[in-house]
Amino acid sequence: MSDTLSDAVAATRAEDAAPVGDDAGSASTRTVLTGIVRVDRTSLDSPAQQIYQCIARAIQDGRLVPGTRLPTVRALAADVEVAVNTVAKAFRRLGEAGLVITRGRAGTVVAPLDTAGSRAERAAREYAAAVSELGYDAEAAAKLLAAVFAETASAVGRE
Repeated sequence: MSDTLSDAVAATRAEDAAPVGDDAGSASTRTVLTGIVRVDRTSLDSPAQQIYQCIARAIQDGRLVPGTRLPTVRALAADVEVAVNTVAKAFRRLGEAGLVITRGRAGTVVAPLDTAGSRAERAAREYAAAVSELGYDAEAAAKLLAAVFAETASAVGRE
């Protein structure tokens, strides 16, 4: 075959393989992040940075609540039409920022927000564990905490 004929055959095969109808232009799958994550190919930010920013914003504004399971890197990569490693890089950065927790094969979930309430709960759990190890029951631990809290509150003028 001549080069021109080979090119024409290759182009015809590519057109035959292209999706049509509702699937045209996208090999995407629907995920919890569909509509939240978009990659702008003309942006100066890398696709990994854009994915990171979209997910981080959705977590911060409450569209993705703590405990929400994110799609696999493969599913999201298919959804936004980028390489799997691009999504993996964005997920790593989200983990480093404390926005998600990756549990290996169990998946990636939105991390609990680091609010005053969550920090207080964490401190209370640590206190409960410590006083339990010392042999205190719940009632004695609560009395001790109340006394220390009253002392601390009066010292800072909060009564």
